[in-house]
Amino acid sequence: MHKITHPKGIQIPTATTTAGGEQRQEAQRRHRIEAVFWCLGVIVFILASFMVHAHPKPYAIDLATTEWVQGLHLPAWFDAVLRFPSILNNPLPSLIAVIAWFVFMLVMALIFKLQDRSPLTWLQAAIFFALTIGGSYGLQGIVELLVNRPRPNPHLYPIHLYTPLVPFPTYPSGHTDFDVVYYGFLLYLSFTKPVREWRYHWFLLPLQIFAMFAILSIGYSRILEGDHWLTDVLAGYLEGAISLFLFIFLYRWATNWLAQRRKKKLLLG
Repeated sequence: MHKITHPKGIQIPTATTTAGGEQRQEAQRRHRIEAVFWCLGVIVFILASFMVHAHPKPYAIDLATTEWVQGLHLPAWFDAVLRFPSILNNPLPSLIAVIAWFVFMLVMALIFKLQDRSPLTWLQAAIFFALTIGGSYGLQGIVELLVNRPRPNPHLYPIHLYTPLVPFPTYPSGHTDFDVVYYGFLLYLSFTKPVREWRYHWFLLPLQIFAMFAILSIGYSRILEGDHWLTDVLAGYLEGAISLFLFIFLYRWATNWLAQRRKKKLLLG
């Protein structure tokens, strides 16, 4: 195990390593693959959105999936566990969580500054965390209005609705999109090399496990509660992934830009 007490943060890039401390050739190869999949994801999402806009009623697989999920009759405790991420994702709890993380990152930046250490890593994380959440929310809202798919209605279809019927479009699932972006960005930060080299990085393991559980279970929860169709949930996962990887790319670009600026200052100084 590396004997490092604090994450290194932004590093001076070299011919073989990036500002994030990764092997440059491996990182470039991986980023090219990511870019191809991201472009394919965007194309699939656009085509799917046009299809749902043209046919806003639930597809056969939507009805079949909702009836199957709601007919499972899982144990009450297990059902509550699966619903928990959806409860955390309601507007007020999610807003409190986002603000809390943003303030925490700013406080850490202040602590680093007071210790005469560079606060840039924490400031960058706070800014991009807010931009990722806000940008994804804005995109989801625009697509939601453009597609304008009605919510699942128990008066029209043989399903149960366990929450109030809200007068907002249903495609894509906002809860699903939010969880992918919110937990996904925090997971990304927790797996960056500086954090992995932190002596106490294993403290993050429970949070990482819960984040993965929340991402995987939120789609099931939204269908179980009757709030969204399967195609809404799948679109939420895809849109969330598109937004997440876009802002991760911008985060990496900003990391490299800041590192280059630091390198110039060192050369000039």
